[in-house]
Amino acid sequence: MAPPSIYGEPKIRPENGSVFLEVIVTGADVSKIQWFFGADELEENEFLKFSHSDEGGNRTKFVAEIKDFDKPLAGEYKAVFANADGENSASFTVTAGNAPDFHDKPHIVQRDNGNVIVIKVRAKSHLEMKAEWFKDDKPVKFTDRVKAVVKKDDKDKDGFQFLLEITGPQKEDEAKYKCVVKNSEGQNQQALNLVFD
Repeated sequence: MAPPSIYGEPKIRPENGSVFLEVIVTGADVSKIQWFFGADELEENEFLKFSHSDEGGNRTKFVAEIKDFDKPLAGEYKAVFANADGENSASFTVTAGNAPDFHDKPHIVQRDNGNVIVIKVRAKSHLEMKAEWFKDDKPVKFTDRVKAVVKKDDKDKDGFQFLLEITGPQKEDEAKYKCVVKNSEGQNQQALNLVFD
C-alpha cells in the first residue's frame, strides 16, 4: 500500500449559509481523519459537522460543514488523512466573500431621559443587506415597545444604521442581544449585553 492520495481537486462549496469543504481521497483510513483551522485541531460541535461517504474504488469523500459561516471563520483549513503507510493533507483557503463589515463596536444610546434605549449597529455592504436581531439567541419578538429601525448612515454612503429601540425598558429586557447582518455573499454579527444598573 501507499499513503493516501487526493483524487481530483478539493472543493469549497457555499450553500444555505453553510460552507462545505470536500475532498476525495484514495486509500485513507476513515478513523484517522483530522481537520484543522490554522494550527488548531477542530472537533465537531453544533456549528461544525464532519462526514464521509464511500465513493467506490477505495475512494472516500470527506466533508466538513461549517454552519452559519461568517467572517471570523474565514482562513486556512486543512484535512489530514492517514493509513498504515503514511499521511497526506488537503488545504482549503476559505474567504468570506464580500460579507457586510461593521464600522465600530455596537453601542447603547439612551433617549428621553432613559425612557428609550437604543442598541445601535453600524454596518456597510456594497450589496443589499438585511439585519436580524436575537435576544439570548432567540429571534427578537417585535412589539409596540420593541422595534427594529433601519437608517442610512450619514457618515458612509454604503453604510446603514441598524437600531433596536426599546421603549420603557423593563428588567425582562436585560439579555445578550445579537445583530446578524447578511447579504448574498455572507454574514457577520455583533453582540452586546444589555444590563440595567
